[in-house]
Amino acid sequence: MRRTALLFAAPFALALAACEGGATDPADASLSEAEARELAAAWDGVAAGAIAGFGPLFNVQEAGGPSAAAITTTTSFERQHACPAGGGSSIEGTLAITRDPATRTGTMQMNATRTDSACAIPARGRREGTVTITGSPNIQLTGNHAWTNGVPGVHTHTQKGSFTWSRSTGGTGTCTVDLTGTLTRATQSYTLTGTFCGRTVNVTRTRTS
Repeated sequence: MRRTALLFAAPFALALAACEGGATDPADASLSEAEARELAAAWDGVAAGAIAGFGPLFNVQEAGGPSAAAITTTTSFERQHACPAGGGSSIEGTLAITRDPATRTGTMQMNATRTDSACAIPARGRREGTVTITGSPNIQLTGNHAWTNGVPGVHTHTQKGSFTWSRSTGGTGTCTVDLTGTLTRATQSYTLTGTFCGRTVNVTRTRTS
């Protein structure tokens, strides 16, 4: 395992693109199921882009060789990422990495806050235009991952919070997010449960390649 940006980025991208379910929150009723699903995938892609930019911060190759002592490092970070049609998103938090080169085991834990500032995303479907998202106040992100003998284990992440949205062709609302995703690398399966924009989510996807 040389670089683990995708351990954080890929689960986010897989997660919200797979959202399915029925409406559960009248406050989000003006976003159709298809709109919520499209918005979720594009909005999630902004976070994935920001996290992928960490580069060496996510490199967990055992520096120092097998005789090196176990070590824990905690790094603060702040990243900004442009949204597809204007505005942007800021992600700020800490990343704690514990690794033992002798046994090639370790853990990573991310705790962060995502704040969207007029993050504009192209709308797809019959209404088209754009949807602009602003944190209300923000989204809390967590990510956890472990590896044993150099083999990646289960990755989990959560996203909780809310944002306001407005559509350029008309319509506004508040979207709540409460998602838990689990990625099992050994089987290439991803399970996402929770809610997004008033839609109940409980899906499992398996990659075939």
